[in-house]
Amino acid sequence: MNKRIRIALTGISTLAVIVIAAALYDYYTCAQERFPYHIKKSQSDTLRIAFIGDSWAFMHREYDAATSQYLSQSLNHPVRLMSFGICGLTSSEIYENIFENDSLKDFLSIGHDYCILSAGINDTYKKMSPTYYSKSIEHISNFLLYNDISPIIIDIPDYDIYKAYEHQKTSRKIIRQLSMLINGLPIDCKNIYRDELYELTSSHKYRGKIKVIPFKLWNGNYTSDQELYYRSDGMHLNRKGYERLFECLPEVLQTNTYSVPY
Repeated sequence: MNKRIRIALTGISTLAVIVIAAALYDYYTCAQERFPYHIKKSQSDTLRIAFIGDSWAFMHREYDAATSQYLSQSLNHPVRLMSFGICGLTSSEIYENIFENDSLKDFLSIGHDYCILSAGINDTYKKMSPTYYSKSIEHISNFLLYNDISPIIIDIPDYDIYKAYEHQKTSRKIIRQLSMLINGLPIDCKNIYRDELYELTSSHKYRGKIKVIPFKLWNGNYTSDQELYYRSDGMHLNRKGYERLFECLPEVLQTNTYSVPY
């Protein structure tokens, strides 16, 4: 082979490796924490609760009014819960959207006392690293706490992670297998993420500042819960699922404790 051709092929191969490595690094690395912007505090007597995050928050919008009414009756105080979610986002992408998505920024600017966060389901689905998840939760929590908004994190639910994996296209399964290899994860990595959340929220820095809705509190009976609370995909909640999830919120609001729920 001509020497020039060999040099050119070597150069192209090296460049390809660099590009792929850079793409993988960017994909698997959590977003860097940004300096938070200021949100005006609500002066309303009504307790304002935001529900943000992934598809779980997005699909709850149609139940906002019913959930607000339930919480108002349970807490004996006016409550307004509003949802804003974007389907498919990982925890890191949710954090980035807090700064880059104008619609989400406008939603947050309304002013809230609490913010329920649904994040991490897509992390487990896509097999991102547990640190990727915990750092994102920490960044989001810091942003909320900076604005005197109390974070309430939905623990990784007991969704059908095997069904979610099997229903993917072959190309996506290959990507998930690569992610599992890189991050050292099994298909069912939910408990690993739950441990990460417990370690974060029980640390001295965040103890008593971040509330958690443990999955065992509402989603502890896997087989029956799948039939009662989840849609046919085994990953998203139906109306009864949302009702069951928010039945636990008054209890969570009145406690600062969170122990490993399994």
